[in-house]
Amino acid sequence: MRFPSKRNEVCLEGGRIVKRYRKRETCLREAQALQLLYRSGLLVPALLGQDEYCLTLEYIPGETYADLTEDMTWAQAEALSRWLAKYHEITGCLRGDVNLRNFLWTNGRCVGVDFEDPSTPGPREVDLGRVLAFAATYRPSFSANKARSAKLLLNAFLRTKAEYKRIRDAYLDEISAINQRRAADPASLTEAGLFFAALTSKEV
Repeated sequence: MRFPSKRNEVCLEGGRIVKRYRKRETCLREAQALQLLYRSGLLVPALLGQDEYCLTLEYIPGETYADLTEDMTWAQAEALSRWLAKYHEITGCLRGDVNLRNFLWTNGRCVGVDFEDPSTPGPREVDLGRVLAFAATYRPSFSANKARSAKLLLNAFLRTKAEYKRIRDAYLDEISAINQRRAADPASLTEAGLFFAALTSKEV
């Protein structure tokens, strides 16, 4: 079984994930990240084997958070919020690639996967705003169900004393970045702004 990946080959072989990389340094970087996070108690796949261009990882079945954005629960939103808070506590860096396909909901827990990108410093709110931008723009974008799910996520983030304005600014920045990547079908910045503003209203 092969999983979609734009940069690497990711397969399920013998009940384990085998991830083959184009670049040796990317393989090493992800291995080091997984070891640090696993030792620190964060929910990530266990590293089972490694060579220069390949990692063997624990297979963790579950739904991706991208698949939950039309019908998220409070437990799921809170689990993702806690995962991100702990990640920042451990690393002091941005998670970076917060595409919601990189988070799994399994057995009542949030598990993070895919740690190829270099770590960069930055406030947690940047990751939180980016999460909301992804959550809002998976098709169908800005739907009523997306709004209910995003409201749960925002409330969970704010409970961890994250700063609202920084989250909003990061959300809008990521919407612009998403539009550059999806130039053929950009999201309306006006609609995106109104969507976010409505997340704090009682009507959502």
